[in-house]
Amino acid sequence: MSKIKKVSVLGAGNMGTAVAQVLALNGNEVFLWNHEGDIEPLRQIAEFHENKKYFSGIKLSENIKPEQNLKEALKNAEAVFFCVPSDFTESVAKRAAEFVKKGTVCVDTSKGLDEKTLSLIPNVMKKHLRGCPVVSLSGPSIAGDMARGFFTAMDAASDDLKAIDKIKKIIENKNLRLKATKDVVGVEIGGAFKNVYAIVIGVCDGLGLPLNTKSAILTSALKEMAILAKKAGGKEETIFGLSGFGDLVGTGLAPLSRNRRFGECLASGMNKDEAFKKVGQTVEGVSACKVLRVLGRKHKIRMPLAEMIFAIVWNNKNAKTELEKFLEKF
Repeated sequence: MSKIKKVSVLGAGNMGTAVAQVLALNGNEVFLWNHEGDIEPLRQIAEFHENKKYFSGIKLSENIKPEQNLKEALKNAEAVFFCVPSDFTESVAKRAAEFVKKGTVCVDTSKGLDEKTLSLIPNVMKKHLRGCPVVSLSGPSIAGDMARGFFTAMDAASDDLKAIDKIKKIIENKNLRLKATKDVVGVEIGGAFKNVYAIVIGVCDGLGLPLNTKSAILTSALKEMAILAKKAGGKEETIFGLSGFGDLVGTGLAPLSRNRRFGECLASGMNKDEAFKKVGQTVEGVSACKVLRVLGRKHKIRMPLAEMIFAIVWNNKNAKTELEKFLEKF
């Protein structure tokens, strides 16, 4: 299996560290960068080969080189993985564009749509990273499980199949497999909005509701995502695969899922800001539920579950009351 000599990973949080670990264990030289406001993970990796902030107890490969300077992190990179929250992807892509050479494959792991323009994140990246093919990775990928080497499978979506092949060669191994697809729309919709629906699964957990109830809600979530994907120009079958069903189950049921824990906090009576503080990390589903609501209305889709989640998160409606009203009309 051929390996690229130098790979850059932008973002030293959960996913960035996990991606860097997989790439490094495959024999690549991985330069890991994080934004200037949070360089502690880089210091910890340099000193202990461990990201204590996000992955305490996991020894990281010596092939991971923490780098605070963005220019140096990107110098001569042959692939760049963007592992920052979707809200920050555009600003990082703007900065990176100056240092990324034309033709370099850029990978989006954040998954989502721009809140203002409703543009897919890969399209936002392409706007700034001109001449660089973009590949989207999405699927059930709990970062801690990836970093520990447990089997993980994800979709790799791009209109450039050669770019997907290049990424497959550097990141795939016996415990991580990628399924190539051209359905960028379906992959991005599944990857982004599963975070929204994971919040309501957390609400169920917070209220002590059983698996029967959560299974019914997961089914409704899948249906809403599939309808939206088709209306937006994607494929329904993508939502029933790794990027939709797989990622929804993984994020909705994982004990450490930030979105699920956020919903659990809401069920306990906390408001959005209090729940944010309790979770202590980025909760992608919060901003995504605003985008989901706008997109659903744009395509004239009835999405009662998405509307209910929005009401709980953004209108501070009582989680128990709203969920009971939803289930009464199921």
